[in-house]
Amino acid sequence: MSSHRTAPLSFSNTSSSRSNTHLSTPPATPKKSRKQPGSLPLDSIGVDPNQIVGKVLVRIRKSPMHPAVTLHFADNTTYQVRIDGYDPVHRGIPKELEMNSVLTPLFKPPGGQIDVQLTVTHARLVNLKDTAHEWSETGESRWNVEHLALALKFVEEPGWHCVWATMAEYDGDFGPCTFRSFDDVYLTELHSSPRKRKPLQKQGRAAQESSISRR
Repeated sequence: MSSHRTAPLSFSNTSSSRSNTHLSTPPATPKKSRKQPGSLPLDSIGVDPNQIVGKVLVRIRKSPMHPAVTLHFADNTTYQVRIDGYDPVHRGIPKELEMNSVLTPLFKPPGGQIDVQLTVTHARLVNLKDTAHEWSETGESRWNVEHLALALKFVEEPGWHCVWATMAEYDGDFGPCTFRSFDDVYLTELHSSPRKRKPLQKQGRAAQESSISRR
């Protein structure tokens, strides 16, 4: 895990239950950058998105099993966009990665993966504010939710592009949405090192994340 992280920037999007996915102007640079890991929430995980700045993205693969997208770069490094708190064993409320219209055909390709040539010029975590909903027979509740999203900018695609996480429940297979909220995303690096057997009592979260990365 990186010892230095870029402070997440803040955006507000309370006009709709779905995030405003296209960031037409660059986020303002904070007046004072924080140099301590505390610039992100204390329980945040993953690596600093600045690690992929300058890299050329050559392949994108969407996991068929989990809400995760794998990014393959020309320098043979591999990163994955994940949802914080997602447990592949005890999944709870279904979670999904969502993104703006430019990234949708890339991060959700029909064949599961797609070859690209995109040079990353900016990559950072941003704070989004959205409206969560819950419906029941007794009424409807709405509240604001702040969550971390991944903002990206490429040489070949103008403007900012964003990836965020949602969680939703529905009334049966075809019924209306009864609950919709948001969660944090993070970026992690995948290493192709030889697998080693670990004692069962020490697998824990590492085993769960390994399951996600292989799928």
